Amino acid sequence: MKALSFKEQIAADNAAVFLNDMEFAELHDLNGTECMAIVQDISVAQALTIQQGKDDYYPGVYGSQLQVNCMKADLPEVPVFGMRFYLDEKMYEVESVGDDMGILTIQLVANDR
Repeated sequence: MKALSFKEQIAADNAAVFLNDMEFAELHDLNGTECMAIVQDISVAQALTIQQGKDDYYPGVYGSQLQVNCMKADLPEVPVFGMRFYLDEKMYEVESVGDDMGILTIQLVANDR
């Protein structure tokens, strides 16, 4: 049996270990694509901030801020800053996206006021 390269082992672990449904991941609808993802509400953990040059978000008071982790390969396109993004049929705006060896970390905000 051929040993896996480091990149191959990471790719295998992403689905089998990090995003498996026996731990934290659940099936979610991400922009029309059903896939395994970890969704965390980070509204409570964030301080109220006002950012100049864009709409003001008040997480936990007038809206919500979520972090979504999913496999990059599961989405037809990688979201980008400012685009509309639907999580389980609720519309959010992409605040940031990071790619960590094939696992995306997507920060979403919704302004409900």
